[in-house]
Amino acid sequence: MRLILTLFLLAPFSSIAIAQANPRSIKGFYRNPAEGYAIRIPKSLNATAGDQAGPERGVSIRLPSGNTILTIGEPNSADYKTTREGVRADLEYDRCHPQALTITATNIGKLKGSRGRLVCGNHVHIKLLAFRPGGEPIYWLDLITDLEHEAEDAAILQSIASSFSVIRWE
Repeated sequence: MRLILTLFLLAPFSSIAIAQANPRSIKGFYRNPAEGYAIRIPKSLNATAGDQAGPERGVSIRLPSGNTILTIGEPNSADYKTTREGVRADLEYDRCHPQALTITATNIGKLKGSRGRLVCGNHVHIKLLAFRPGGEPIYWLDLITDLEHEAEDAAILQSIASSFSVIRWE
């Protein structure tokens, strides 16, 4: 009985060990064939990939300001019909009033998409969304910054967005 109880209590910890992330540093160019995209990491910056449990969806890029840009490829599980709808729905989860939200058309690499900007106090949340031609996955570029660093951080976000390319999806 004691052996069975011990195995039962240890079982959840053994599965946690299997699901642990294996983070790695990325410089230069990031390819994600599982999600079908690639981006260029600006020369002076490092990205981290593989730092979350589950399938690798993208990278986290630490900015000189201390803020972060996330890139994510994922299924369109919310079944967004347009990129504008996706950006609006995602940013409306923030605690600010939707009136502080602006959404404009933008390009992410060669893809047409939407860019949302939400200001809440001193924080600025900028989110870009594009759909892969012909269907899933969908692609997010996400920046949370502050008013003081918005211009420089948004310029880096734009540089990354401009470098975005759709690659063979494996």
